[in-house]
Amino acid sequence: MSAMTVFYQECPVCGRNLRIAVKYFGRPMSCAHCEGEFIAGQDQDRLPTSEKASVLPSLNGLLSPAACAQPQFGEL
Repeated sequence: MSAMTVFYQECPVCGRNLRIAVKYFGRPMSCAHCEGEFIAGQDQDRLPTSEKASVLPSLNGLLSPAACAQPQFGEL
């Protein structure tokens, strides 16, 4: 009996953790859950570049130090 060597990768579309046989490393794959396509073993972002461009400015405004800062003693 031979043991199959596997690695785990998150689907870039749905985020599920997928178990992939090492023999498929570097090959195009599709998620069994959402049918999202990716290359096995490549670290990919979950949002396409066009969506990142529209989301980043709003995130930067939310995460600015002024928006997150709590008033210190003596400040209003």
